Amino acid sequence: MTTIIEPKPSASLDSAPWQCKIYSDLSEIAGLSRQWDNLLAASSCNKAFGSLEWYLASSRLQSALSPHLVTADLGQEMVCLLPLALNTQNGTAIFPHFANDYNDILVRDGNLVLAADLLKLALSPQTGCRRILLSKLRPDSDCARTADWLNENPGLKCSYRKTEIYSSIKLSDTFDEYLMSRSKLFRRNIKYALRKTDANGLTICELLPEEFDPSGIPDMFLRLILNRQDEKCLFRLAHAQAFVREVLPPLFSKRRMRVFAMFQEERIVAVDLYFVSGNGLTAWNGGFLSEIERWSPGTALIAFGIQQAIAMGAHEFDFGDGDEAYKRHWTNSEYAIGRMELTSNPGT
Repeated sequence: MTTIIEPKPSASLDSAPWQCKIYSDLSEIAGLSRQWDNLLAASSCNKAFGSLEWYLASSRLQSALSPHLVTADLGQEMVCLLPLALNTQNGTAIFPHFANDYNDILVRDGNLVLAADLLKLALSPQTGCRRILLSKLRPDSDCARTADWLNENPGLKCSYRKTEIYSSIKLSDTFDEYLMSRSKLFRRNIKYALRKTDANGLTICELLPEEFDPSGIPDMFLRLILNRQDEKCLFRLAHAQAFVREVLPPLFSKRRMRVFAMFQEERIVAVDLYFVSGNGLTAWNGGFLSEIERWSPGTALIAFGIQQAIAMGAHEFDFGDGDEAYKRHWTNSEYAIGRMELTSNPGT
């Protein structure tokens, strides 16, 4: 089912007429693939977490929620998209995304006025949405940056609070420059791991979809992460395994996910998965066989990933969610993830 709302005139698109649509059927949403992909390419959000594939797979896991996808269309072109799910019992809409590090609205050309307009319309009484909770927002996300416009609207109550801290690397122009910014002991550890990689006949390279069958990515990833992690690992659960089998192949095929693998002759013995963001790479997950742990494969793979990020002209290497101690040795920057709550203001 699709609900159409005609917005009041605003300056969001230089007075051009646009239409708000709210989708609640996943099969209909799946048919928006071309428009979604075009908007994703033009937006600043993470290209994996913001993808249609991630939304569909996450929504199927959230069976208690109804899809609540809100779009702004200018003619035949989708120019803004808010990927929510609605709890029809209490009227609260959230991002349904599973196993991701952050969320955002997708908007063409960073049009924050349009993004704010769409957020306001998402609270329409026509849809039963009375409250919106937007979690895992980066401070530079388009959602977070709409707060000034939303706070100027007397018909809304908008609150924002910081929830946790993420770590990242502001990249240098070269890998050597980055290394020189680290402690002498940590530089020695990185060089030791790289020497051990070479000395034991291990090689690291990027897997490419034209050379490696995308359908083989999930099983390779699950084999390695489960070998490395204990019984608490999320990916031991059947629904998490089904999720990665659905989303990883298309992300790999569309180059929204970069896969860096360590080989021992023809056998893949370690892997790290990175998602492409608006300004760099986001580390997501990885694993390696316990038999090569003594050679520090995780260190060697991260070093390789940083080198690749620099080579692609990235400005940031983001470690995302989690406060693991090892990240402190690599990172030189941090940022606060936040949560925004929107409700209608009954006093206006």
